[in-house]
Amino acid sequence: FDSLSRMADVAARLEAVVARLEALASTINVGGGDAGGAAPSGTAAPAAKFVEVYNEFLENEVAAFVKAAGSIPGVSELGINSMAETFYSEIGKTLTMAADCSKPDQKVLMEKMKPVMELFPKAEKAVFKRGKFNNHATAWKEMLQMVNFLFVPKPRGFVEDSYTLPDVYLNRILVAAKKMEGEEKTNNQAFVNTAKAIGVFFKDYVKKYHAAEIAWNKKGGDAKTWTPGAAATGGAAVPPPPAGIAGPPVGLAPPPAVISSDSPKKETSAGGMSAVFAEINKGSAQCESAEAGGATAAFKLKKVTKEMKKAMKKQPGLKPKAKKKVEKKTVKKVVKVKPPSCEFRRGTWWVEHMVEDKKVEGVELKHNVYVFNAQKCTITIPGKIKSITIQGCKRATIIFDQVISTFEVVDCESCKVFCREAVPSVAIDKSKGTQVNFSELAVENLPEIVTSNISETNIVLPGKTSKDDPIEIPLPEQYKTTISGTNGDWNTDTTMVSHSG
Repeated sequence: FDSLSRMADVAARLEAVVARLEALASTINVGGGDAGGAAPSGTAAPAAKFVEVYNEFLENEVAAFVKAAGSIPGVSELGINSMAETFYSEIGKTLTMAADCSKPDQKVLMEKMKPVMELFPKAEKAVFKRGKFNNHATAWKEMLQMVNFLFVPKPRGFVEDSYTLPDVYLNRILVAAKKMEGEEKTNNQAFVNTAKAIGVFFKDYVKKYHAAEIAWNKKGGDAKTWTPGAAATGGAAVPPPPAGIAGPPVGLAPPPAVISSDSPKKETSAGGMSAVFAEINKGSAQCESAEAGGATAAFKLKKVTKEMKKAMKKQPGLKPKAKKKVEKKTVKKVVKVKPPSCEFRRGTWWVEHMVEDKKVEGVELKHNVYVFNAQKCTITIPGKIKSITIQGCKRATIIFDQVISTFEVVDCESCKVFCREAVPSVAIDKSKGTQVNFSELAVENLPEIVTSNISETNIVLPGKTSKDDPIEIPLPEQYKTTISGTNGDWNTDTTMVSHSG
């Protein structure tokens, strides 16, 4: 009877709580505000702080940059000012979407950023026009890279590394502006200053608001249905109750645990598992006892003798089955073979992943050539060129006419280099089996050769006459250092190790 009365008391208290909650729900207006002055129904909710800061950036730094770009006729013709307006306003829309919505998948985000993605080919086209305003166009192309902070895992590190990318071209504009006069000079300087101000803003802005990742609203709606100026569906928060209405009762004691008289009780035995183990131990002791004669009355276990073991081995049916060895499957790593490419970008010819012979056409004096991962092929570079670098190549042959700066070999194996005319300097680093051949014309101005961490490296020079065999000279790999001096006044002397026969 005591438990029944307690259950009745609990039921009465729960009925009272339910009645109060039903009365509260009937008075709540779905669009109502709270006592703190929240926005009434039909009024837009206040924007997130990072959205407000970005909107101020649009009104100040971006507006100044658009004005500066539009004041330079050539830059305006390239469309940089109009592209800037679209670019930064679309990023602003995405940040507003982040404040309203939960994080979408990459496909949805790319679809929302489609207007920005369409700007990249336009910027590339402006760069390839190659006129007086090429530095302006290239600087703007580098500024477009900032949009990637919306996609990368750690935006802060990305922005800190990339906000200075346009500076190389912006500084060239400043140097050229020194020779200008009047409004032309002022407008170009303004273009540079406002562009750099945008980079500094993103560095500080991302560090403060989006350091680890973009601040998406975890309780927000679906970004797929989001449009500017409208809330997304699927994630609206439940509004607070109107002012003056008390919340649910606080401090209500939890109902007491009800124990039914019909519930079975746990039976506790004096023995339990301890009695089981005691019986097992008793049987073991009896097995070891001499008086038991090798058996126990409780378990009736016989002692296995040596003869019994031998008999078991002779009978195949009694032999324990050997465990089958499970062969481990070796998964071979699949090496992705990248397609060969030869293209010109930013003053450099990029010759990559070549497996067949290639002649690089169209090189000029101010160009560089970078050969990467060439395998068992011959790369020919005709004409006069600024510099050549080969890296990660194996059993490749490089033939060139003339280099006016440096020829570099980095991390290569069994490569051959042929200089037809001239090269002032050759640098070989972390390479094995390199052979550098100089023609009779090339040795008229002997080059400097700098080496580090090399092995099996030779230079091949012409003989005394054209009929004589070339002379192959190995470059040193080992050095001996001797220390001299006393009392803190130490000196070192390093010489090449020579081996006498």
